[in-house]
Amino acid sequence: MARSATLERQTGRLPAELTSFIGRKAELEEVRRLIDGHRLVTLTGPGGVGKTRLAVRVATGARDAFADGVRFVGLSGLTEPTLLAQSVCDALGVGEGAEPAAARLADHLADRSLLLVLDTCEHLVDECAMLAEALLAAAPGLRVLATSRQPLDVLGECAFPVAPLARPRTGGEEGPAGAPDGEECDSVKLFAERAAATVQGWTLTRGDRDAVMRLCDRLDGIPLAIELAAVQLRTFSPDQVLGRLGTRLFQVRGRRTGLPRHQTLRAAVDWSHELCSPEERLLWARLSVFADDFDLDGAEDVCSGDGLAADRVAEVLTGLLEKSIVQRADRGGRVRYRMLDTLREYGAERLAERGEEDRLWRRCLDRYVALLRRARAELHTAEQAAWLEWFAGERANVRAVLGRLLPTADDDAVRKAMAALGRFWTLHGMVGEGRHWAARVLETRDTTAPGWSEVVTMSALTMVLQNDLAVAGGLLDRALAQARAEDDRAGVATALLAQGVAALFAGRTEAALRLLGEAGDHYRDTGHDDVLAPLVDVFRGLAHMFGDDFAAAVADADRAVRHGEERGELWVRSYGMLVCGLALWLAGDLDESLARLRGALRIKRDLDDGLGMTLGLEGVAGCLCSRGEHARAARLLGAADRMREFTQTSWFGPQHALLREVYCGEAVAALGEERYRAAFAEGEALPTASAIDDALGDTPDARDARDGAAGGGTAPAAPVTDGRTGGAAQAGRPLTGRELEVAALIAEGLSNRDIAARLTIAKRTADSHVEHILAKLGYSSRAQVAAWIAARDA
Repeated sequence: MARSATLERQTGRLPAELTSFIGRKAELEEVRRLIDGHRLVTLTGPGGVGKTRLAVRVATGARDAFADGVRFVGLSGLTEPTLLAQSVCDALGVGEGAEPAAARLADHLADRSLLLVLDTCEHLVDECAMLAEALLAAAPGLRVLATSRQPLDVLGECAFPVAPLARPRTGGEEGPAGAPDGEECDSVKLFAERAAATVQGWTLTRGDRDAVMRLCDRLDGIPLAIELAAVQLRTFSPDQVLGRLGTRLFQVRGRRTGLPRHQTLRAAVDWSHELCSPEERLLWARLSVFADDFDLDGAEDVCSGDGLAADRVAEVLTGLLEKSIVQRADRGGRVRYRMLDTLREYGAERLAERGEEDRLWRRCLDRYVALLRRARAELHTAEQAAWLEWFAGERANVRAVLGRLLPTADDDAVRKAMAALGRFWTLHGMVGEGRHWAARVLETRDTTAPGWSEVVTMSALTMVLQNDLAVAGGLLDRALAQARAEDDRAGVATALLAQGVAALFAGRTEAALRLLGEAGDHYRDTGHDDVLAPLVDVFRGLAHMFGDDFAAAVADADRAVRHGEERGELWVRSYGMLVCGLALWLAGDLDESLARLRGALRIKRDLDDGLGMTLGLEGVAGCLCSRGEHARAARLLGAADRMREFTQTSWFGPQHALLREVYCGEAVAALGEERYRAAFAEGEALPTASAIDDALGDTPDARDARDGAAGGGTAPAAPVTDGRTGGAAQAGRPLTGRELEVAALIAEGLSNRDIAARLTIAKRTADSHVEHILAKLGYSSRAQVAAWIAARDA
């Protein structure tokens, strides 16, 4: 699998500018000055006037003034007001937790110097106002730059009206003054550039200049209106565009309602709509149900039929692309499309006029339910990574469909969607969002009725993972009883799994092992084809590890690893590898532990699993401590600590904090507090990709540290014992606890294959252990090892 490109959490980055930025030099300077003097600046103005482009350009120029940079949050696709704070958390990389998203966000920003751009706030203006006010009160170093069609009306807000581009006139009440003599004004420059991009070889000539100037003047310098007009040069001359659009502008401006600029943009969009073919108008209206970008398959599934054949959608979509109604919005190498907010809103109006709203939204729901059911069936296979990527791209659209139809959709569709979505939210670490939607279902549906046990279980599991065990317990008891009453063995298995995790998080190890064992039995009876099924062995491994039975921990977690290897599954497999690695480290088998942890870390990196990467970095740091590479370990702990702030939910439960204390304690004891803090701070500032390369040994510094530790440049690790095999070798480098165990089995006369079977490890691992033992003791034969063990025991 190719390495993920999102290690630094690409959400929250400023969007790329796909076309050149024209003019607005004075506005750029003024808004930048306002940000210096005001903590909340809101760019206001009608749709299509260029608020977002101005905000992005200002933020790009201001990036260096903020120690923690700039973060951009696009809100146009968010239709669920209660998810506003969570959406901002997602963009900033603030992870899950039991606290409300707004509180986690405030805590994250408290000591940061950062510019937060909230784009398209008008449909959430009250929620944006309350959130901005709360965050600014909590974070003295925070500045907020918002865009909205109206001010947020927050104390201390500075509202900056974004005017249209300068147009070719000498001034007046409707627009700004034009450009100096001899220089094209900004609106004409924009028209000329967009026209040249539309019609190959087109340039602004003396013969066209007058028509273009009058056209830009008629369009009030509104960028979106100008761009829509420029596209018409594929069919008309500038004079023809002016004549035809001018008639419509006259008709629209004759109305008594609406501001002149609103009327101008409406006229331009209306005319673009009239120039579309009947099929293009139909597709424009139907595409408005997508809150965010979409792909061709989605357009064909949702928008075809009743006047638009499925095999015509691609060609009609191409027509909308050529007219700039739809834009390319490729994501991760996949071709995707989107509409600007103003054009999507216009399409939604037309859809309502046609009386097709309800039908199209339900087609959207049907599409996602079908895809989610298919995904659920394939999440435990090699298709897992592709489905996770798909969901990341469709998340905003799924949110919009849920927000629109959850109160009215039939129970069967909701059950099927929520059961699959629970798994996606879990695998993506979106526990807070999963809990939000599950709460909506519990509030609006009779989940005590037959068929709802799994939805109740997934709801309770989100509470468990946020360590809200008291509330989850009652729900899990009910879900288990429902599943048993309905003879739903898969539902029983999932409920028992969740109860086992809850028991583990509560510190009831024996109960956890019993419940997880029962869950495993039920999963095996149902075919073992659920992505959650191998989690039974992962959590059993954790339970054994916290109970100091490291051999049993490795055996259980290894079953999860083998299960994933057989099916091509990655997410659960890599968690199994992490548990194996931690258990082996606790048992003193450093070499095998490091191999397992690094293998897991590579997979977690490729999956962009933030929590998994955090756990992997911490585990590798523990191994490095035991090998004597304490400064390097402290750096990785610093990097992991920074990531942990973004991944508050822990799959390994509260007990895992004890392991982190061991890692940190060893490093502090070896380095001293001052050196440890310096190395830790260095790691906190280290980019995630660099920290992972270091942990994997893929950097020169890592290789030097490793060689130094081996050659005596760093103090070697103290001999590790596991309480059963005693001390280490008396000569040469010390043996680890696992190597001592292997040496004792060599003395019993076991072959490498027999040793592997006895210890439940791979034969190649046993081979490696034997080689290390011979090298460390300086021996050339197994007989010498047996003699050394006999002498040691005596």
